[in-house]
This record gives sequence, structure tokens and C-alpha cells, in this order.
Amino acid sequence: MVAHDNVHIPTESWPNWTWYALEFGIVLAISLVIGWKISDQILYNVASVLGHSEVLESWVGISVHSTEFKALDDVIEGKIVAMSNWIFYGIVGTIFGAWYLVIRGFILKKKILG
Repeated sequence: MVAHDNVHIPTESWPNWTWYALEFGIVLAISLVIGWKISDQILYNVASVLGHSEVLESWVGISVHSTEFKALDDVIEGKIVAMSNWIFYGIVGTIFGAWYLVIRGFILKKKILG
């Protein structure tokens, strides 16, 4: 069997920056989904901290997009949504930072853009 000179080898012709973009997209997507799921589950705790845990009879299955939550008073809804946003973006930032600084930097010993 004869080897040809025109064989496509992806590591030699594929642009290197696309691997970083792909990794960034995957890490961002995973951190957004985890932040979304966790922030919806702790909505009752957020309302308790703000002193509004009694406004709904049951917080099971309630998210900030549900009709029961939208029926709350605008001031109460605004306070809970504002605090939930801080928690959501804190979770996203923590996961994102943990991947690029701790896991990739110290454990895998890879440079961020190297």
C-alpha cells in the first residue's frame, strides 16, 4: 500500500484558536446550565434570607419564570430575582474560574492561551 503526499492531517491544518473557542463554549455552556439548575433549586432559600418565604404556600417546582412566581408583588419579585441573579452569575463565574485557573492551570499544567 502506497502513502500519498496529499493526506489531510487535522493537527497541521486546523486553526489552533478554534480548539480554545470550542473549549470556551463548552465550559460556558456547562457553567450556565449548572448555575441555572442550582439557582432555581435554592429559590426558597433566597426568599427566606430576604424574609419573603411565606408568600407562597409551596416553593416546590417554582422558578423565576413560573406563573406563580410572576403573580407575586413586583417589589418582592424584584428583590428575589435580583438576589437570584447574583447567585446565578456567582456560580457561573466560580465554575468558569475554577476550570481556567485551578483545573487547567494547576492540575493539567496547561497555559490558558499557550
